[in-house]
Amino acid sequence: MDIIESHRLGLVEQLAAEAVALAGRNRDSAQRAVVYHHVADLLGLAHGYALLAAHGALAIDEAVARIERRARWAVWRLSRDERMALLARVDAFGVTLRALDAERCAGLLMAYRLMATPSLGVEAERRLDSHMLAALRAAQSARGQADVQTRRDLFAAHQAWAEELVGARLDEAVAALAWPLGGRVLDYALDGLRIPSAQFEQAERGGLARSERRLRRSKRLPEGFAANPAQSFFLLQRQTAERRRRAAEDDGLSSDDTVRLAA
Repeated sequence: MDIIESHRLGLVEQLAAEAVALAGRNRDSAQRAVVYHHVADLLGLAHGYALLAAHGALAIDEAVARIERRARWAVWRLSRDERMALLARVDAFGVTLRALDAERCAGLLMAYRLMATPSLGVEAERRLDSHMLAALRAAQSARGQADVQTRRDLFAAHQAWAEELVGARLDEAVAALAWPLGGRVLDYALDGLRIPSAQFEQAERGGLARSERRLRRSKRLPEGFAANPAQSFFLLQRQTAERRRRAAEDDGLSSDDTVRLAA
């Protein structure tokens, strides 16, 4: 391995580690929403999948809470022991959904960075699906003026990528939940990860900027996000880098081993 390739692989490893850190822990749904929004913003809001994933990250928490309430109050349908067992399964279901969301968030950010970093073109072609890479490059080249077909292609590429990444495990989580109470209550949780095409088309008809404004109004996002989302992301990035730097020092690594900030 020559020096250039070694440097390239080291950079990829650093960026991947930071993407995982930015995706946060299991309950850091609002943090993931900030990261998703950042990627959408970098592409001039052409990245409808990232924008809807930001909404989805927040919706997962709300949907799991709704499922829990439904299980807790099913006193006429289930015995106490059955309800306690179901509530334990609901808790595990929520943990799984948030873990899958964190994995998707890190992967989505990393896909953008591989595409956008000039020195990583070879790695982007090696690591990313060709349709996703082409769609990302087309949106990047449009410089905030992507047409509807470019935006639609980008959504479809990421929708297919996410299904391959989490789809099988999502189905396993539903099977393990063994939900006995019927209704569409599970659909709201699943749609946060398995974003329907109809949701994207609805956002397109209303304008992705309108969807972005609705996200900014969320009270669950950090103070100041509505006024300056980019500043919220870079503050999160600095905080994450500092935590990783302290962890590296605790592990006896040098400052050279810590990550450099990236877009």
